[in-house]
Amino acid sequence: MAIRAFGQWKPAWTQSTRGNTVLDQPHHPNILEEKQFTVDPNLPAGRITKISEGLTHKGMQEVILSGHNLAQLLTALHKGTKEDDVAASARCSRLYNKLVEFVDLIDPHAESGQTTGVRYRIDDSVDAAHVKKG
Repeated sequence: MAIRAFGQWKPAWTQSTRGNTVLDQPHHPNILEEKQFTVDPNLPAGRITKISEGLTHKGMQEVILSGHNLAQLLTALHKGTKEDDVAASARCSRLYNKLVEFVDLIDPHAESGQTTGVRYRIDDSVDAAHVKKG
């Protein structure tokens, strides 16, 4: 999703902004990579947390999205649903529909300026675990 929406992303990154120390290096883009985003994700430290609670959560992460980032992801995935590559189109369609389910949880009539907190999990590994060959 992030590669499609922002032009690039690496699984080890936990932020799109540069870290303060050399120890932060593998968790953010380097100077050249920072300039290669097609859209700035503006994800400072603390917005992405890697979850590694045993084998069931391996690779899972928690991401705190801004409204701008959510709109960017929805736009990129919606465009992806129209691709000629059937597999890519199907992946985009599935993720787009999951995010639309999430957006439906948000109250559009809420007072502006408030932060709406909704926790939503997209875990395709759960579905894959239940697929049976027929």
